[in-house]
Order: sequence, then C-alpha cells, then structure tokens
Amino acid sequence: MSSQQMEIQLSSVTHKTPDGVEMGVMSDGTPYLGARGLATLCGIAPSNIITLIKDWDELKHRSRGKKITELIEAQEGSSIGLYIPIKVNGVNYHAINDINCMAILEYYAFESKTPSEIARNNFRSLARLSLRTFIYEKTGYDPSTLVPDSWRIFHERMTLNEVPSGFFSVFEEMASLLVTSIRKGMPFDNKTMPDISVGQHWGRDWSDKEYNKTFGERIKHRHLFPDDFPQKNPEAWIYPVEALGEFRKWMDGSYLRVKFPSYLANKAKKGALPNSEVKALIEAVQPARL
Repeated sequence: MSSQQMEIQLSSVTHKTPDGVEMGVMSDGTPYLGARGLATLCGIAPSNIITLIKDWDELKHRSRGKKITELIEAQEGSSIGLYIPIKVNGVNYHAINDINCMAILEYYAFESKTPSEIARNNFRSLARLSLRTFIYEKTGYDPSTLVPDSWRIFHERMTLNEVPSGFFSVFEEMASLLVTSIRKGMPFDNKTMPDISVGQHWGRDWSDKEYNKTFGERIKHRHLFPDDFPQKNPEAWIYPVEALGEFRKWMDGSYLRVKFPSYLANKAKKGALPNSEVKALIEAVQPARL
C-alpha cells in the first residue's frame, strides 16, 4: 500500500457536496474534503490538487512540498500521506483530512508564487470558524450522537449477551478480533458476522475431537441480536472454561491462519468489504508469535 493511502482503512459515514464542495466525515470522526472540493476552496484547477496528493512521495521533496510539509507539521499533523482513498456509492474519492486541507489552503493563499485571492479569503474565513466545524455543520454531522453502525452494533451485541460463570462464548472471545477488524474497515452488521463462521468451525472441531469427554459438556444459551436484525435470537453453544485454552490455540493455529482469510475472501467476492483491504485486515488480526 502506498504512503498516500495510509495504513488504516476508514470509511465515510457522511459525504455531501454543499455549494458544490465535496466533503464528509470519516468513521473515526475526522472531517475531510475531496480533492475537487479542496481545489474549489483554493481557487485552482482540480488537477493541481489531484497531482499534488497522488505524487506526494516525489513532490514533498520540492519547494512546494517542503512548505506544505512545514505547514502540516506546524499543526501537529502527519505529512506521510495527504489523502485516504474511499468509495462512496461506488465512486472513488480522495479524502484529505482537515489539517492537510488547511495546510494546502494556506500554501495557495500566501506561499504560492501566484497567491490565490479565493484561497486567501477562504483561509481567513475558515481560520475563524475552523474547517472541522465548517464540515460538521455543512454535512449535518453531530460527533456527540452519530456513532458508526458497526461500533453501535458491536456494543449492543456485547451488552445483550453475557455468559454465565463457568462458561465462555465464541462471540465474547472474539471481541479483540472484531475491534481490530472494524478499525480496519470491515463492516459488522446482519450480513457480516465472523462469530457465526468461528462458531460453526469450532463446533465441528469440538464434536470431531470429542472435547466433551475432556472438558465437560457444552450447553445451549440464549443469544440475542439487535431489534433491527432479521435473525430470530437463536440459542448458541457456550463452552466450559476448562476448554478456553484449547479454543485460543485453535483460533491462533487454525482459524486465523486459514479459515478467516477464506471467510474474508468470500465476503470480498460478494462486494461486502468495500472499505477494507483483505490482506491488510488478515495481517492486522494475527497475534504476535514469538
């Protein structure tokens, strides 16, 4: 993956074009402008911004790039890459975060060989309001109430499904994997639920190896889904805690190495992972192996 594309895969939770300026907010609350939206504020052709951000690895070493880097770092931002590629309704966009936008806007307002009056006026207006507030207001994003669906669903399913003492559930044990996967852009909804895949594979392994004779009997326990899910709140197996070590070894040695990559590949083939890079996601969930 190139430096421009960054390591963490994020998605847009709101994307609009008020007054013809494309903008939005990422799943972690970061406001952004699209390349064309930033070009509009700078009063320059979109091709100038697109070339700048896509060829940043080369251009950052030239006079313009060095000055923009200085302006970004003065705001405690990162100049490693200038944008994150996102897809909204099947259309690709270059999402440039608010710090990078303000640095580029300041460059074209005051540092360019031919300063832009449009950029200067917009920079002064946004310096008073802050670009973050401007984008939040224009897109109707409320950071205090708008939580990305995947995180809302994860939290709701965790709180709905407590396990009695002496047992563990597959879903509960998968919390760390799910958190990492959601951070990497995997949706977590009523169609993408890796815990079902894990439960099915582990259940077959449990039966094939007759672990009930070693660790004791597993039992069925109520498993609830959010009200807006089509699933009908089936029961799910929960397992004696004596088997927890064996389950974790199986997750590390079997599921994460072989079965989870197959699960993700199948989801990607069906178009269910639009904001995830499967290889990066697989690497991210692998535990440290000494």
